[in-house]
Amino acid sequence: MRSLSIFFAVIAIWASACSNDDPFMSTGDGGGTGSDGGGGSDGGGGIDAAPRNCAPAPARLVVLGDSITACSVIGGPQNANCVSKKLADYVTANYAAGLTYQNYAVGGAKLDGIAAQLGNIPTAAGPALVYIYIGGNDLSPFIFQSDSAAMGAWTNTISPKLDSVYAAVFAKLADTATFPAGATLLMNTQYNPFDDCTASPYNLSQAKTDILHLFNDKLRAIADAKGDAAIIVDQHGPYLGHGHHYNVAACPHYMAGATPFMEDQIHANAAGNTQLGAIAGGGTDRLYRDCIQ
Repeated sequence: MRSLSIFFAVIAIWASACSNDDPFMSTGDGGGTGSDGGGGSDGGGGIDAAPRNCAPAPARLVVLGDSITACSVIGGPQNANCVSKKLADYVTANYAAGLTYQNYAVGGAKLDGIAAQLGNIPTAAGPALVYIYIGGNDLSPFIFQSDSAAMGAWTNTISPKLDSVYAAVFAKLADTATFPAGATLLMNTQYNPFDDCTASPYNLSQAKTDILHLFNDKLRAIADAKGDAAIIVDQHGPYLGHGHHYNVAACPHYMAGATPFMEDQIHANAAGNTQLGAIAGGGTDRLYRDCIQ
């Protein structure tokens, strides 16, 4: 994969980030699932988010994750269409001239693979922004299993693994041997390439929709618990209506004339990467501009 799968169908109200004058200012999920509940979560643009303290401008951007942030099918991490490169360019242009961009994401990575990626991060002076997108490959083995098996995997394996992996991530970010000036984590909810639609040929069950909700809700809870050390942006809400069912009028998030965002079954095309970068960029606005000095 591959960082998403047809395991991912979501219930959310579409809110477009592409119509803003600034392509990196995003509005978030109109359903409110990405709004700030007082901790670290943010719908993208942060319009209704609770105030948070400004993070120090970063000296480097460190990228972790799977093929979404490695940009495995869009030309690699240095390609101008890569979400991670777009984020690096945006932060450089707006908040951190001279930013160093370090991408350790690996296509096909699972949650367990984050430990190795953390081990590859070198020590460097100055504050860091760490950007992570991971988890789809952990869900994918259960796509075609029964709903009960999939829910059991979520409860018994994936959910506790999120706890342990993110505990390790935050421990690494607090390690002054690697991050002597500290680090802030920018997290993402997972987008849905199938537009929360049960139309053929995917015919996703409600139980697997529920698992995606649980997955993203848990990510939000993890970010919220860390206060100023983390922020999470909502990728799934703004993506709805641009996936594989973008031209299926019977689907709940259909919008006539919507731009398709998919390169292949799982990965975003150039337009989709621009959308992902816009949402991530909105998160950095909340960290460095729209915040309490």
